[in-house]
Amino acid sequence: MGPTRLRYTMIGFILGVIIVYVKALPVSEGVRFASPFYGAGIGLLIDGIIVRLKERKGNQK
Repeated sequence: MGPTRLRYTMIGFILGVIIVYVKALPVSEGVRFASPFYGAGIGLLIDGIIVRLKERKGNQK
C-alpha cells in the first residue's frame, strides 16, 4: 500500500471515528459504528480517483 493510499484511508477512518463520538448526528447506531469503515473505503475511492486523474494528465502531455 502506497503512502498516499494509506494517508487517505487513515484520514477517512479518523473522520469516521469522529462521527462515532458525535452523538448529535441524526444517524442510526449501525451506521454510526460502521462509519470508520465507510470512511476508510471512501478514502480509498478518493485516492483511486486522484491517481487516475494524475495518470490521465500525464498521458495527455
